Amino acid sequence: MAGIDKILNEIKSDAEKEAAEIIAEAEKAAEAAKSKAQAKCDEYTSVSDEKLAKRLDDEAKKTQSQCEQIEKLVLLKTKQEIIEEVLNKAKNKILNQDADKYFESLLVLLDKYALPEKGILFLNSKDLARVPDDFETLANNKATKNGGMLDISKDTVDIDGGFILKYGNIEINASLDAIFDENRDELVDTVNGILF
Repeated sequence: MAGIDKILNEIKSDAEKEAAEIIAEAEKAAEAAKSKAQAKCDEYTSVSDEKLAKRLDDEAKKTQSQCEQIEKLVLLKTKQEIIEEVLNKAKNKILNQDADKYFESLLVLLDKYALPEKGILFLNSKDLARVPDDFETLANNKATKNGGMLDISKDTVDIDGGFILKYGNIEINASLDAIFDENRDELVDTVNGILF
């Protein structure tokens, strides 16, 4: 039996060697597969990181662009509000001038708006109440210079300041609101140029 034990021990020894070689090769193959998988994983991670970095960069640029656009809109709105406030203050300054200066301004407007016809000049109730004694004469002088004639109506009109001229069916709106509206673009450009 000693011969069988020896053969069995040899077979066992050979099997253990072969098993050890197979295990070593399997571990080597597993290590190679693991390395290959890790390399693939690193490649995917790198590509993914690059895509994520690009996406984050794109989003950051988009957000920055949106912020800049919002800043521009806020600045534009603020400028428009300031210009509007300046124009309102200018109009109120004219409206609140003392009577002599205010009616001198109206006479200057009459040079521009009076037609060479007989007409009627309408004022608002506040202005009609503070008309200087010589205003009708001075207004008529301006109208006569243009070839016309004017009477100041005792009826009032609902305007902020300035006047309305009526020549038959023709009505000329020389109220301050109308004058500011008519010259708005030029006034806005002037104020914008001064302030900004």
